[in-house]
Amino acid sequence: MKSCRGFTLLEVLVALAIFALVAASVLTASGRSLQTAAKLEDKTLAMWIADNRLTELQLAESPADDGRDQGELEFAGRRWQWQSEIQATSEPSMRRVTLWVAPRPERGATGGDLRERSVVSLSGFLGAPQ
Repeated sequence: MKSCRGFTLLEVLVALAIFALVAASVLTASGRSLQTAAKLEDKTLAMWIADNRLTELQLAESPADDGRDQGELEFAGRRWQWQSEIQATSEPSMRRVTLWVAPRPERGATGGDLRERSVVSLSGFLGAPQ
């Protein structure tokens, strides 16, 4: 009679432990990759919003006054908040615009200062009102 040799219980348990460690590290890396992709998507969308707002200010028929402004909009199926600040510069014919964009907080969540929550900030320049 031939002797059939298979794996012992100990060998099977060691193989399963190695597989579990590898699977756990792959899942951790996948989770981190998904978080990074979500953050990059948020930054990209927020930068588009800031760039669009800056372009609107630059193309406006009547230039915006110095000071702060803020608003909300829906973009890419999400609600966003933006804030702008227009300041005079050392060049009399130019004004600096700084824009901050953040996702709108969920209902019931405390938002805090938009500048602290902002995903991106964008600076640009406008011609001063004549």
